[in-house]
Amino acid sequence: MPTAKNRLAGFTAVVWVVAVIFLSLAILAGSMSKPVGRDEQMYCTAGVLMSHGEMIYRDFSYAAQLPYHPLLYSAVYRMTGTSCYLLAGRMVSVVCDILVVLCILGIYRRIFGEFRISGMLLGLAGAVLYVFNPLVDYANGYAWNHDVVILCVAASFRLYLSIDFKGRLPWQRIGAIGVLLTFASCMRITTGLAALVFVAMLLSQPAVSIRERYKRAAPLVCAAGLVLIWPVWVIVQAPRAFYLNIVKIPMLYGEWLAKLGMVFNKFELTFACLTRPGYLALIGIAIYLGVSMLLLRKRLVISRGRNLLLAALLAMVFFMIAWIPPTMWRQYLAMPVPFLVIGLAYPLFYLRKLGEGTSVGRHYTAACAVTAIGVFTALLANPVVFKRVPLATAPELWTPIAEHEVSQKLSEKVKEPKKVLTLAPLRALEGGCEIYRELSAGAIIYRIGDWLTAEERAVTHTVGADGLKRMLEASPASAVLLGMETRHMAFLEKPLRETVPVDWRMDTLSDGTVLYSRP
Repeated sequence: MPTAKNRLAGFTAVVWVVAVIFLSLAILAGSMSKPVGRDEQMYCTAGVLMSHGEMIYRDFSYAAQLPYHPLLYSAVYRMTGTSCYLLAGRMVSVVCDILVVLCILGIYRRIFGEFRISGMLLGLAGAVLYVFNPLVDYANGYAWNHDVVILCVAASFRLYLSIDFKGRLPWQRIGAIGVLLTFASCMRITTGLAALVFVAMLLSQPAVSIRERYKRAAPLVCAAGLVLIWPVWVIVQAPRAFYLNIVKIPMLYGEWLAKLGMVFNKFELTFACLTRPGYLALIGIAIYLGVSMLLLRKRLVISRGRNLLLAALLAMVFFMIAWIPPTMWRQYLAMPVPFLVIGLAYPLFYLRKLGEGTSVGRHYTAACAVTAIGVFTALLANPVVFKRVPLATAPELWTPIAEHEVSQKLSEKVKEPKKVLTLAPLRALEGGCEIYRELSAGAIIYRIGDWLTAEERAVTHTVGADGLKRMLEASPASAVLLGMETRHMAFLEKPLRETVPVDWRMDTLSDGTVLYSRP
């Protein structure tokens, strides 16, 4: 006969599985319901061009980011043979986001150890706080490098927890951490700060000698060196173009945005984001648990304190990273969330470990109650996550599918050589058309193209509004696609419209965009 404890464990496992499925569907639906983002044009187009054998920086521009993300997309596109590039890119992000949820759940279960049921339930609470966080819900699911980077760091944390520093050196796991962190850093360069935190934590572990400390870090350094070989080779191919894409171009479009009054005050944006109910609930739980640990510090047995410190440092580092770029966007503040959630596990575990039936047990019950209130706050503050879950089972309504269908219709209307002038290169590529390499990053670099010198434009394969005429004289377009920019950015397309000959046919596509094509 099953005991009451076994029945409770079985019921908890069922709830756990159902909740994971629901959260996975919510992540999928959230991704597939988002409109096409401007940055996705650059990320996916870079992957497509690399899958065709072109080299990033040397053959086309790729602003502000390092090359592993388009290489990943290139591999996905080649292996699947798909032309649904946006769908494939977003599916990569969806898989990463689901794996981050599983990382959170796995980390809670490992931390709580023998308190298996508590670990499962509180892990679910943490996963809900993550998925329903308003900034995570906004940022996740796009075909950006954000999701892959977060997964790499979260998986590195999970691997770090599994290392026994008192036993035989687990060089494979330390090496795997080096691979993941370097891979992430070579997508988004600021992630290197998180990698340095891991190195510092490895070196800070007790050791019998300095040599032992360095020996422990050696697998990470060696693995990082191997992963760096390809990015370094890419940079050597076009060092000047690399510098301009990584340093000068981001500075220029930061100035351009400031000129238009589109740069947020960092303090005001941070305050507005952190005070949204779903985020504020998470911060409130963290503050409550921090105060509880402070009040009970003489009775709590703090074990694995370095792991708690690592989670806290990662959250702090990602807050710092959000402030580094000259222009700050709200999606940057989504990156600390998973590490704030992970950090909650340790004070909850310390309170649980001291047992029930004591004053500290009552503190654990109170902490669980506060966590539950925070979870319900996050759920109630973001009901749209619930409402769109059915979309996960209706692919005909997914944004990437609709985008691909429009791309196919576009291709049917364009005559050979099917070269399309547009600030939305991904749509042309999905339809099997050719694009101008000078506009492979969409509007991101085009808008400041005229601020670069002629030599810099040649090196980076870019163009500004003033150079469109010369570019078209050298390589005439078969069609011009307009209407892809948002209303407040529509002025960017005016120079493209001025290049359209008067005798070209005009077609309005199903999503309202306009195609001008040669008769």
